[in-house]
Amino acid sequence: MAIGTGVLVVVAGVLAALLFIPRSEDTATTAATSVSSAATATTTVTATPTPTTTTTEPPVTQPPLTTPRQYPTIAGADAQGFVDGPRCNVAADPAVVIGQTTRSRVVICRVGAAGGLYYKGVADGGAIEIDFPTSAGDTYYATNGAVTYVVSPRDLLITRGGSVVADEPMIAYWSAGGVR
Repeated sequence: MAIGTGVLVVVAGVLAALLFIPRSEDTATTAATSVSSAATATTTVTATPTPTTTTTEPPVTQPPLTTPRQYPTIAGADAQGFVDGPRCNVAADPAVVIGQTTRSRVVICRVGAAGGLYYKGVADGGAIEIDFPTSAGDTYYATNGAVTYVVSPRDLLITRGGSVVADEPMIAYWSAGGVR
């Protein structure tokens, strides 16, 4: 009789637990109760998680990064150089640097959006164009034979064979990287 009462208490406890334990949508609980002929009660409770559903948002496509075209703040100049010269050769060649001294005007242009550079300058009625100037920081070097034109925010320095021919302070300077 004591064994029978014990089995009933265990079965009643399992049933009460199943009735009073709240069910969640995330977990399902299954209970199985079996009573052996030897009056031994075995309870197996197995929790099976409900598969979680994850929704993946479609990837957000960012527009390509582009640098807005900056326009020179030098009077008489636009995105190609000086309106009355010197200017970049074609509309697709943006000015990278535009500078003006009391005697000279210079423009350094880029071929297309990512091509090489070229230098154009005018002074005293003469004009020159030099391909492939080099740069170091905000200073550009254009070499034509023994003559080198050094353009910086501070000045236009012209040397021939290492000797200074002219050192002209900039009175107006603009670069695509900033304005002086």
